[in-house]
Amino acid sequence: MDNAQSAIFIEGTTQNRFLEFTVKDGVSLDEAKTAIASALTGDLENTMKAPHVVWGFGRSLATSLFGTDTPSDLLDFTAHGSGDNKAEATQRDIFLWIHGSHEDEVFDCARLHYQCLANICNVELEITGFKYKKDHDLIGFEDGTANPKTDEARADAALTKAGGSILLTQKWVHKLDKFESVPTSEQEKIVGRTKYENLELEGDEMPPTSHVSRTDVDIDGVAQKVYRRSAPFGNMREHGLYFVSFAKETQRHDIQLKRMFGETDDGLMDRLTEFSTAATGSYWYIPPAAQLAALRK
Repeated sequence: MDNAQSAIFIEGTTQNRFLEFTVKDGVSLDEAKTAIASALTGDLENTMKAPHVVWGFGRSLATSLFGTDTPSDLLDFTAHGSGDNKAEATQRDIFLWIHGSHEDEVFDCARLHYQCLANICNVELEITGFKYKKDHDLIGFEDGTANPKTDEARADAALTKAGGSILLTQKWVHKLDKFESVPTSEQEKIVGRTKYENLELEGDEMPPTSHVSRTDVDIDGVAQKVYRRSAPFGNMREHGLYFVSFAKETQRHDIQLKRMFGETDDGLMDRLTEFSTAATGSYWYIPPAAQLAALRK
């Protein structure tokens, strides 16, 4: 974890600002590097001081910035599913996650970064995420229960050997009224956990279409673990979960998505997709701290 961007693993913060940018047409690589370097200045000098900042880059820009250091398996996000059960693809160029414990500090930090990047980028998505109850999703179930618990396990799930990561982000818009109309016992079968005790269902009680069943994956005996840092967001008109998931390789995200959207041999779908829609989707390269620092040179 020493080589990674430290803000990935700093837990306990309650305020989040997520920003997705696309680079404007006609912007040169040198112009992009200059703007990014300007925005990076404070981040590199205060890596353990709040607010904490994580930087990511879409495949095209990452390849231009980092060349062959960009993981070869990094992809542009493509859509999964179809019709009402579809995960949209909205691949973008620059990702920022700014988090801390005070909303004013997070806002000021986000605004400073935006001012540095505004001449080269357009903001395509801005999400203000918050802590809901005891790390719960808005559907009332605890989120991230299956996250690795130790530093070693987190690094093994999230980081490449060089200390980088492949990040998947998705804006999931919930249909809360629809979900809350379902009896609690059925909600538990949809999720795969009890709602109040947060215990995983066992045996015949665990449906193969539950969220836990579809996302708990082994390949050749290797658990496809990821490290989630998602956050609830929203207002009265639109609300949901901004999904943030770090992995050491793209296939860990890809196989979960395929299993959720009926694209594997069994054809089964995750029932949570009946109650929430993935309105955006992007893959990002999260470079190690040293690669990020090199952009200032």
